[in-house]
Amino acid sequence: AIGRNPQLAQVLQPVVQIAASVPATALFPVLLLSLARLGGGLEIGSIALMMLGTMWYILFNVIAGAQSIPSELFEAARVYRLSLLQRWRTVILPGIFPYLITGIITAVGGAWNASIVSEYVEFQGRVLQAPGLGETISQATADGNYPLLLAATGVMSLLVVLTNRLVWRRLYHLAQEKYQLL
Repeated sequence: AIGRNPQLAQVLQPVVQIAASVPATALFPVLLLSLARLGGGLEIGSIALMMLGTMWYILFNVIAGAQSIPSELFEAARVYRLSLLQRWRTVILPGIFPYLITGIITAVGGAWNASIVSEYVEFQGRVLQAPGLGETISQATADGNYPLLLAATGVMSLLVVLTNRLVWRRLYHLAQEKYQLL
C-alpha cells in the first residue's frame, strides 16, 4: 500500500525509515530479556533477530517495485474489471518480483551476519548457544580457535556461493526475463 499511495507513503515512510535505522542487534538484549522471562530459547531469539535484521531490505525493495509499476497498468486492470487476485497475479506480482528477489538476496546476507551475533551470546553471566555456523564462528573467535574459525568461515562462504549460484542467480534471471514490465 505504501508503494502505491502517495499520501500513505508521505506519512508512513519517515516512520518506517526511522524504525529501519535502529540496528536489529540493538534490540537483541531486550529480545533476550523478554524470551528469558517467557521461557523461550536462544533459537527463537536468533530467528527473531534474523527477521528483524532482514525485513527492511525486503520492504524497501518491494515499495520501490510497487512505485515502479506504471499507473496505466492499474488503469487497464480497472477497465477490465480484474479481481484483486487477478491484479495481484497479472500486475502487482510481476511488477514487484524483480525487486522482491533483489531484496531477498540482500536480506540473506544480513541473516548470515545476524546468525553470527545471535547464536552465541554471553548474557547475565551465562553463555547461551543455539546450534549453527554463527555459534561456531562466535565461539571459535571467543576461544581464539583460529583453525575452527577459518574452517567455519570457509563453510559459510561456500554455502553463500552455492546458494547464490544454485538458487538466487536462477531466480534473478527469472525475474529479469519473465517478470520485467518494461
